[in-house]
Amino acid sequence: MSDLFTPARQVAAIKFKWQKAEDAKSYDYFVPAGLELQPGDKVMVPTKHGDKEVEVVEIKTESEMAEKEILRRADPKPEVVPEAAAEVSTEKRWDF
Repeated sequence: MSDLFTPARQVAAIKFKWQKAEDAKSYDYFVPAGLELQPGDKVMVPTKHGDKEVEVVEIKTESEMAEKEILRRADPKPEVVPEAAAEVSTEKRWDF
């Protein structure tokens, strides 16, 4: 239950790798503040058998089943260096 002063937390429905499509059940985990997720992203979640890599299948606005929070992203997005910034660093060399 939330009140007017507590912002709603996003919830990610996840699927474990070992689940077959026909009997796939999703499990809900809270999304940590500041973590942007989309269906298909891979994340690490705590389980009773240790941390596991899972796939996000849906993002929800609420859930009565979520109890634990996602630990981190498992497939970090690569940092992209803008080409302009890379050029500036090589051009600003001192010429003595």
